[in-house]
Amino acid sequence: MISPAKLAFKGPGHQRGSVLILAILVVTLVAGFAIKASRDYQLSMARAEARWHGAQAQAYLSGAESLAIYFLELDENPEVDSLLEPWAMELPPFPIEGGVIIAEIEDAQAKINLNDVTGINQEVENPNDPARFTTAQKHFLRLLQSFEDIYPLSQEEAIAIVEALEDWMDDDDEITGFTGAERDYYQSLDPAYQPANAPLSSVDELRLVRGITPELMQLLRPFITVLPAEGSGGKLNVNTMNPYLLRTFNDGNILAPLGTQEVGGIVAESGEYASTEEFTQNTGWGNAVSGELDAAYAAVKTDYFLVTTRVQLGDQRRSMQSLLQRDGESFTVVKRRDVYDYILNLERAGAPATNLGQATDNE
Repeated sequence: MISPAKLAFKGPGHQRGSVLILAILVVTLVAGFAIKASRDYQLSMARAEARWHGAQAQAYLSGAESLAIYFLELDENPEVDSLLEPWAMELPPFPIEGGVIIAEIEDAQAKINLNDVTGINQEVENPNDPARFTTAQKHFLRLLQSFEDIYPLSQEEAIAIVEALEDWMDDDDEITGFTGAERDYYQSLDPAYQPANAPLSSVDELRLVRGITPELMQLLRPFITVLPAEGSGGKLNVNTMNPYLLRTFNDGNILAPLGTQEVGGIVAESGEYASTEEFTQNTGWGNAVSGELDAAYAAVKTDYFLVTTRVQLGDQRRSMQSLLQRDGESFTVVKRRDVYDYILNLERAGAPATNLGQATDNE
């Protein structure tokens, strides 16, 4: 049996130990709350800073877009656009407090507009008859066949892709020709999906069309674009296009592309053509084209420009692309989209190298 004296001796020590434990517990809780409050405060400040920098970056992007429009409006001759004009010059990065702005202005009609590649004449029965196809379709057919050393396609395979593209964009379920593709084909895939039955909304949409493989898409990307359904009225600016696209010109009755050596001598002596007539009268065409050059898809002026603005502000990186349409001397923003690849000319590595120049992706 424990004596009362022993109980009296242990009581205060036990109480002191309990108080010490309680004090440590309180200190621990207070320290935990303090750390959490400090972390929340720092996180809140970081978020506020990010929002502030984000708002600043967006303001810089909008300002750069307005400056690009002003720059384009200074064009003294809107009837001719070429890479010799000030808007086409490469601009150096513009430093700002805490960051930098990069801006590019590009001719959106320097590539084949996929929304122009429609209008197959269904009344022509022979699938290989050039009369079945519009001028824009002929250019796309030749482009498809121009990668013979990397990704060879026969004329029949190229026609199959054009017919599938026609079916992707038309508003019916009638299969075009013998190799078109409508709802039944795409529903049989895994995973299944529906054709758009409408003009393309982006270049990437082409990847969904029957016959377009990732490898072919990578080769096509530097030379194709997507403009509004009315597009450029079926025109390609020969002053700003990549020289590789010269291979897509030929006699209207020939669907094959020209060879690289055949078009190697077709270069504007002054660096630009003042008219489409001057383009067709280039003496180099006499050796390249056996018949009459079909230049119905050629133009020397541009109605659509693509402005790409990029800003880095602190840890914030923002990019935006604006499609501008020219109407007389004024410009209207047709659409804007955010760009998530911060590296300029990201697709450069995917372009086929030829003695006609290296392609870049400006879409």
